[in-house]
Amino acid sequence: MPIRLFARKVLHTTMTGMLASALVLTLSSCSSNPPQPEQRKAPAAKTQTKASVSPSQLLEMARQRQSPERESLVLQAAQVYIEDNKFSRARALISEMNPDALPDQDYITYTDLLSTLALQEGSNFLAHGILTKPRLEQQWQAMEPATEIALREKRARVFALLGETQLSVNERMQLAALIDNKKQQLENQEALWQDLMAIPFAELQQLAHNEMGEAARGWYSLATIGKNNQIDLEQQREQLQSWLSQWPQHPAHDNLPNDLRLLQSLIDKQPQQIALLLPMQGKLAEVGEAVRDGFFAAYYQALSNGRKTPEVRQYDSSGDALAAYQQAVADGADLVIGPIDKEKVTELSLMPSLQVPVLSLNYPDAPPAEPLKGFYQFGLAVEDEARQVARQAFVEGHRQAMVIIPAQEWSERSARAFVNEWEKLGGIVVNRSQFTAGGNYSNLVKDAMLIEQSQVRARELQELLGTKLESLPRSRSDVDMIFLIADPAQARQIKPTFAFHYAGKIPVYSTSQVYSGEPNPKADRDLNGIRFNTMPWLFDTSSAEKQAVAQYTKSAAVYGRLHALGADAFRLYARLPQLEQVPQMRIFGATGALHMLGDGRIEREQIWVRFRNGDAVPLPVVINETDVQ
Repeated sequence: MPIRLFARKVLHTTMTGMLASALVLTLSSCSSNPPQPEQRKAPAAKTQTKASVSPSQLLEMARQRQSPERESLVLQAAQVYIEDNKFSRARALISEMNPDALPDQDYITYTDLLSTLALQEGSNFLAHGILTKPRLEQQWQAMEPATEIALREKRARVFALLGETQLSVNERMQLAALIDNKKQQLENQEALWQDLMAIPFAELQQLAHNEMGEAARGWYSLATIGKNNQIDLEQQREQLQSWLSQWPQHPAHDNLPNDLRLLQSLIDKQPQQIALLLPMQGKLAEVGEAVRDGFFAAYYQALSNGRKTPEVRQYDSSGDALAAYQQAVADGADLVIGPIDKEKVTELSLMPSLQVPVLSLNYPDAPPAEPLKGFYQFGLAVEDEARQVARQAFVEGHRQAMVIIPAQEWSERSARAFVNEWEKLGGIVVNRSQFTAGGNYSNLVKDAMLIEQSQVRARELQELLGTKLESLPRSRSDVDMIFLIADPAQARQIKPTFAFHYAGKIPVYSTSQVYSGEPNPKADRDLNGIRFNTMPWLFDTSSAEKQAVAQYTKSAAVYGRLHALGADAFRLYARLPQLEQVPQMRIFGATGALHMLGDGRIEREQIWVRFRNGDAVPLPVVINETDVQ
């Protein structure tokens, strides 16, 4: 898991439109003495305004009133606009207000509405600033429970989005004591469990030991069981039974998280015989060997720890993969893992039905028209990485992206996945450029950043004025992040040219292809500042499987990612039904945090890393913009 850091991002990067001025007004309250909380309960934030009173009527009434009644009516009008999804109109009204001048009751409503608008437009840092004001912290005791629930729910969501997982957990635990609606209780508990699963295992252990609150300590203790033993079902069940005996009055005792509730069923139905369909001949033989080595490293590690393991038989998929599958079924296989060749995976995906489930180690050329029952897909898809880049950059406040990729088929797929995810989130792609290996990278960046146009404008102005001007070219101002797909050699030449062409301060995001997997500080200094996502395996120095691969095989470092793929294939074999039935569940493997989509496709969420002084260093969940070099 990435290192957690309660990072803050400069708020101006997320201010858009009229919310910007609203935030300026809100921030001013930090330097003044906020009004003391009134010694009465504030009414709950309105969830529905009477339909008989329109926003225009409310605003007309407001024009005839004095403060503070005028502001109260304006807030009511803004709330009606929000209920009608007329967010820009609500934003225009709220941005004109001075929150310092509002009485406590209206200040709470103002905070509720402004944070709703910020979250609606994806301005997570802005929402964070609004919901953590000192004045709001003074209001909790005076609030109606419904109001406090609404605000704490939003706080929990924002904390989780920005990587402040512990704060989100705290909010969820406070919500558990406030909520009396059964459905809301279950939803909050599910969100709490996902937050807990995002905390590193060692930290959970420490919290379970040191936490003073009884309910909180029980949650942390249960979370260590859920987070650990991703391979061994029996040991996890034993730990769960012990927890149930120790915590009979805990809220989770009679309502366990779904993934833990399935343990007994998984144990009863786990495969007893596995078939590995991997290429043993031809151009993919070394690939198959690397995956096999990773799989058996995890297998023998489990065996050495006294864990129950299935019988494993290997079949050559170099020839007829369908025949190999049928032979494995005839030999008694309960699960088939493989093949890895994309064409052969496609062949299996087109079968009308499967006699036993398949965990393929690649993805078909096109998904089946109808999901094939028992067909699970797991691989190292570049599209997964690109989509994760889009989500991360958006959460960090960026909205206008430049895409720079090599002219290759796989990078086209990666770029397409990024653009689709980016635009779905609400981002804009302002430029897309391609390069060829060995091309003129300086001209590539110069053209993409519109430097020539800047130089032309300067010359035209000089001719118009008839005098020599001292001016520097400027890069375009409509880009706030760059998505670069490149291998290490290409990136070492492209990245420095951004600074040369006056774009050195624009954050650069990339995928795992930008890192060789081996430390090379001298050569990688030119990559400083690039942030990229990659699999935990590359930075895990304590992995017994990784140590076994290094000790017993002679594979080159380039095969490390395939070793991780094989190790995770073993981790997954008994957990597939669990992932299928609990979409929110994550298995924290060597290739990333693994979860299953509705079509049986397993998606990876990788860790984030940044080049700093030539070294690749794991990052916080959310990156502080001022710390990128």
